[in-house]
Amino acid sequence: MKKIVLSLLLLTGLSVVTAKAQMEAAQKVTYDVNKDATISMPQDEAWDILNKAELLQKASNGYATAIVVTDANFPVEREVTFADGTMRKETIKQVDKQYKFMVIQLGTESLPKGIKEAEICVFTKDKDAKCEINWKAKIKGNAEGKKALMEKITAEFESYALGFEKLTKKSIPAMRMN
Repeated sequence: MKKIVLSLLLLTGLSVVTAKAQMEAAQKVTYDVNKDATISMPQDEAWDILNKAELLQKASNGYATAIVVTDANFPVEREVTFADGTMRKETIKQVDKQYKFMVIQLGTESLPKGIKEAEICVFTKDKDAKCEINWKAKIKGNAEGKKALMEKITAEFESYALGFEKLTKKSIPAMRMN
């Protein structure tokens, strides 16, 4: 009996050490581009816009002239055409409907020279009848290519933030009184 209890204590101790070693290996992800915006819209409405190509195009404030889903099966493939005439292929590789976030992998054929890979993460958070949207991008590659892509993605994120803000503006037309 003494050997069994000693063996159980030894096994328990080893599993705690293993778990601790695994937790120490976890690292915080740092992003190259970050844009946060709080909009006057419920999180569910903002999430619907982010997930529907035609609404997302409208929310881009003219930055994206077309967003076309080329394969609706998961992982979702789509092509984004920008106002400057460039096109980007991308894959929505992760969508979490419960926590309302997504991860988008940019197609290697769409990346500037010197960039190995890039991905965009979009997080939403409910904030007292408003929604906080966080756009983040992680880019791997050389400094020159990274700088060019960071500038383009920053402009894209800024356009989305402005577009979402414009979508929340409700104007009431004036009525002529006689």
